[in-house]
Amino acid sequence: MSFKNVNFSTVLCLIICLIILAFLFQGSRGIWQPDEGYYTGTAVTMLAKDSLFIPYLGEHEIFLDKPPMIYWGIIAGLKLFGHSEFAVRFFHGLCFVLTSLTVGWLSYSMFKDKWLALLSSLIYATMVIPFIAANFVTPDTILALWTTLSALCFWKSVKIQGKTRILWQMLLCGAVGLGFLAKGPAILIPCGGMFVFLLIRKEILRYFLSPWSLLGVLIFLVTGLSWYIWVGFKVPGALSYFIDNQILGRLITEKYNRNPGFSGALIYVPVLIFGSLPWSAIWLEKKGIFKSALLSKQWWKELSVKPELLFLLCYFFVPLVILCLASSKLGLYALPVFVPLAIATAKLWIRKAPVIDSVSFSRFLKCYIRPIRLVSCWVFLLLISKLALAYYPTQDNMKTLWSQVNKHLPSGSYELCTVDERADGLLFYGAYEVEHLTDDSNPYPTFTKTETILEEIKEFVKENETGFFLVIEDDDIVEAINILKKSDIECRVVHLPYQRAMLFPCLKAKDNLSSSSI
Repeated sequence: MSFKNVNFSTVLCLIICLIILAFLFQGSRGIWQPDEGYYTGTAVTMLAKDSLFIPYLGEHEIFLDKPPMIYWGIIAGLKLFGHSEFAVRFFHGLCFVLTSLTVGWLSYSMFKDKWLALLSSLIYATMVIPFIAANFVTPDTILALWTTLSALCFWKSVKIQGKTRILWQMLLCGAVGLGFLAKGPAILIPCGGMFVFLLIRKEILRYFLSPWSLLGVLIFLVTGLSWYIWVGFKVPGALSYFIDNQILGRLITEKYNRNPGFSGALIYVPVLIFGSLPWSAIWLEKKGIFKSALLSKQWWKELSVKPELLFLLCYFFVPLVILCLASSKLGLYALPVFVPLAIATAKLWIRKAPVIDSVSFSRFLKCYIRPIRLVSCWVFLLLISKLALAYYPTQDNMKTLWSQVNKHLPSGSYELCTVDERADGLLFYGAYEVEHLTDDSNPYPTFTKTETILEEIKEFVKENETGFFLVIEDDDIVEAINILKKSDIECRVVHLPYQRAMLFPCLKAKDNLSSSSI
């Protein structure tokens, strides 16, 4: 493609498009349970308790499922924009914009083509999965930013020599460390692609054996592990929980029950195909190129002398293989591999693009008016979908649930207990205290032990607290009422939409309760 003069207006149009995708209608939807409820409820509690380093989900539950960067981002948004859903999601929108721009920077660093860089950014931002991830509060969009920055720093450190190379290596260590604060060891999965790249090119020793290696390790330890070490000393049992929750439980054991086994890996097939729409249509059109390349011995032999292609392949396939082999699998875990996918797709698209000999911007618009219209329609469709979600009726919307629950709550202090179905997002809307209970014999393994209904009732009586239960589904409602009746505790039932009910126990049988077994 010979139209190489990318002017400022083109770059500005891309940035405006990214900002619109990231922030338009960002605050129109309520906080959705479970993920947004976990993280928003934790951030609100940390802010209220002035505890910026130990995450609390409610007054008593220490919530160590994720490192603190996601909470710090939410708190920063609340400080900047006030108490609103837009503020909660602002940091994620910002990470989405920065990741999209970094995709373009990485693309340009590899291929020295400005239009390819712009197209790579646009493709990443308009793929379904990156767009969806940016609009929900999870650590995945934040992780994608640091994995992409790590890939950029790695590529720069491979291609540049001298002191500048050392600088990029140190920046790589810092990016990986900050990625550790975003989602723990998950940042190391894309690093596997970098390691394989060096292994194939026989550059491992030259890359790592450097007088500056110790400084790089120190940078990683300070940025990435210092929080883990600090919390490990401050909170008894935290270090062993980190190892189980973020390493053993995600890679080896099946205790978290997230699509374990080889069959669970099939989740990534629709995620990659439908999650990269509309651009995955280009792959189908170019399937002949893939087939001829993969069957060509010459193509494989030339990989070692084509570092750009080799790096894209390693960046995509190595993390994907690790994700498929891990015991815990969810669709958004694959978000970092959409970066090399976007760059490769842009490269394929540009190969079929018409050559423009004139440097006139109007000439460019004339030649590309059809794809520009199609992309504009797709962007419009994404934005309308985001707005439609705000009005989609669902039991997961904590803003709606709060409007149903609030009118039944007293004005003073109380404890609202959810049974088996969490509703932590109510903390964002003003709930005084929300605690999660369970009657499951094998509950989700959280750091703080999840209590039962009877254990909580005993605390109500002992501490003279006012408490209520929020239960979902008819069978669970009946079961909770029966549990209370066995201890001679009557309760008033208020039915809510979506098969929910609030149970108001009448704590009269203190003697019977204290002697009952749990």
